[in-house]
Amino acid sequence: MKKVLITTLFLLFVFAQTTFAHTDIKTTTPSDGQIIEGNINELTLVFETPIESKSIATLTDENGEEIPLTISVNNDTMIAKIETPLESGTYEVKWNIIGEDGHPMSGSYLFMVNNAEQAEAATETGSEEGSSFNWFVIIIGALVIIVILSLVTKPSKGRRRRF
Repeated sequence: MKKVLITTLFLLFVFAQTTFAHTDIKTTTPSDGQIIEGNINELTLVFETPIESKSIATLTDENGEEIPLTISVNNDTMIAKIETPLESGTYEVKWNIIGEDGHPMSGSYLFMVNNAEQAEAATETGSEEGSSFNWFVIIIGALVIIVILSLVTKPSKGRRRRF
């Protein structure tokens, strides 16, 4: 009787562990806190057990704006195709899944994008705009000086005093 009780308790303990084990995230690409140099086309989230196809993920930029994704789920892996190029900045991935045990789980992580090509293009555009602005200010300043000098040096009409 004692052996049956011990065996039963052991089996309950072992099966209770697997019953209460919820699906959690195993790996992500990019990983939490990773800095991506250049552009990224997709996110990959791998979970500890298979997940349902109703599972979703969202990607938001540092201003809270959502970036469009196309989600596909295959067994324990979710792939989110990023539909537009990402600008340099910090992004948050939020995921909501339903594990094979039927329990909903959610989480989030951050990564950063350092898009050097985009930064160079912005710098070049900014320097061109700044250059044209500088010439505009110089020309306006020169015109103002010419007008002031012409008013000051021009003799006034009317009576002149003789000494």
